[in-house]
Amino acid sequence: MQGRTRQNAGLLSRLRLPIFALIVVIIAFFATAASYILIRVQNDHTRDTAEQSMKFVYRNIWYQFDTMNNVAAFILSNPSIEGLLESEYPAAYEAVDDFFALQTNLQNLSLLSLLNGQGGGRVPTRSYVVSLALEPASGLYPMAPDRYDPSTGIYKSIDLRNQAWYRNLSEGKRQAEWWGQRAGAFNPAMIYAARKKTSIKDGRHIGTVIVGADTGSIRSIFENAKLAKGYHLLLDESDSVIFSERYSFLTPAGDLPYVSAATGASGSLVRKIDGEPHRVMYETFANGWKLLTVVPESHFNQYTFAISAIGAATAIVALLIAGFILNRIVVRVTVPITRLVGAMHRPAVLAFKEPLPEQNSGIYEVDELGQKFATMLVTLHGLIEKSFAEEIERRQIQLELLQAQINPHFLYNTLDLINCRAILSGDKETGGIVRALANMFRYGLNRGQTWISLEGEIRHVEAYLHIQRLLMDDLAVDIRVPDDLLTATMLHFCLQPLAENAIVHGFNGRTEGCRIAIEARLDGISLRLRVRDNGVGCDAEAMNRMLEERPAEEPEGAAGDGEAGEAGGAAAGSPAVASRDAVDGGGSGYGTLNVHRRIRLYCGEAFGLKYVQTAEGTCVEAVLPFRPNLTAASTSRED
Repeated sequence: MQGRTRQNAGLLSRLRLPIFALIVVIIAFFATAASYILIRVQNDHTRDTAEQSMKFVYRNIWYQFDTMNNVAAFILSNPSIEGLLESEYPAAYEAVDDFFALQTNLQNLSLLSLLNGQGGGRVPTRSYVVSLALEPASGLYPMAPDRYDPSTGIYKSIDLRNQAWYRNLSEGKRQAEWWGQRAGAFNPAMIYAARKKTSIKDGRHIGTVIVGADTGSIRSIFENAKLAKGYHLLLDESDSVIFSERYSFLTPAGDLPYVSAATGASGSLVRKIDGEPHRVMYETFANGWKLLTVVPESHFNQYTFAISAIGAATAIVALLIAGFILNRIVVRVTVPITRLVGAMHRPAVLAFKEPLPEQNSGIYEVDELGQKFATMLVTLHGLIEKSFAEEIERRQIQLELLQAQINPHFLYNTLDLINCRAILSGDKETGGIVRALANMFRYGLNRGQTWISLEGEIRHVEAYLHIQRLLMDDLAVDIRVPDDLLTATMLHFCLQPLAENAIVHGFNGRTEGCRIAIEARLDGISLRLRVRDNGVGCDAEAMNRMLEERPAEEPEGAAGDGEAGEAGGAAAGSPAVASRDAVDGGGSGYGTLNVHRRIRLYCGEAFGLKYVQTAEGTCVEAVLPFRPNLTAASTSRED
């Protein structure tokens, strides 16, 4: 019982710890991945919200700038206003009606509300400030007041000539000027756009169109797109503040690090402000002004800790539940297996004197394991007995082969003696025949080896065909084998039966014009040997079916004897009889069917013989695995 307890504990620990570790890794991975995805989604959503707020502000400020440009463009291109400014008057009082008509037009234009469609809580009610600063070239110049007042009206340009923006317009350096300043009786913060008015007739400078707007409209835009954390910043070309929730009007901001770093038309960067990293997003308007949105990086990551804590808590709960379930499963599985192992170690069970005890664990797989293991033990016992009997039979065959080795040596010595006597008697032809017969037997026996080099197999079939050429009047042999394939190793005794079938069956009763061609080629991992003759021919498809349909268990030579009996009842030399004899060996005891079986036995079902349809005669191909430069190749070759 103590041994069983130790084994049970060992099996439990070996299963429980790795599986629990795997579950921990899986749960931790998914919890981390889920937390990471949620954090990224939340952070991206917060960043998108800040970007949408900036785009909202940008679009509405651009709309205001565009409206101011349109007002100025209307004045510059209106024909009636052009006529009033171009008119000449002999006396100043004659220009009074035209002056007040122009004044009325400017007042009507100034009544356009800046941002009535915004819907904010503080939509401004002030109108545009639309004014004309006239030059002496205009006929209305004498009627205009000398002093310029930043309100809607017509004035002389004398007070503006010292302004930098006015000089830039007059000298043609800029097409339009934008700036911010405090003006008027209540000193409000205003933004202005000015454009030069020239005569359509002769291009004379006759005035300057100035359109102004209160920054209260921009305040309304900023309040409608207020950020939870952070602020917006509208800067002019000199990096002075036009409006911001943090800085006052016209505060210089060019020295701020994040302002000087915001180069280019648009972009995003991270800079420290008051010791905390902030993300700065910026866009540039067509007039050169720039909108910046500054948001602390902590705002984007505000939910990171909460999501991480929830993910960690979920992972811990999942681990506790998984650990409890795992322990129950492992105990129910390992305890019956440990009991089975203890029963297997009993000597009575191993000696087949006592069966394995039945398992009643309640788990189908474990109980089935005990039953199948008992069946396996019985089967294993039978296989051991069968293997022992086969080993005894194999050793008996080896003894018989050792005893039979005397016969080939006696045959070689006898043939060599006949060859020597024929040469001494001057009968070289008989000596050549005997020598060829000796070579054929030598290569045919191959020292009892199953494998031989392709060169040795070719010499074997050459020796056989040499004898056949002496027996037949007109037999031509063409053997074509690449030199690099001669060292390849192949199954012994494949080509000679194919060549013999070509002579016996293909040339049955024929003595003239007989041709046999033997070729070898490499096809991927296969070595293909082809024997082709110009004999009576056969049906290649029927021959291939015969090879496949013959029962694999039919003993060698039996098929040949049976087919020989069939051939006796058929007309001699008929293609059907020749085909069957070629497969079975025609009673010789070793035909193409046996070659086909041997190749499949030693090389596998993917290899074997295959008849190829040809226009003349018969073509059979032996497909073997390509085995280059093996040691068996050199040991099987003899001169």
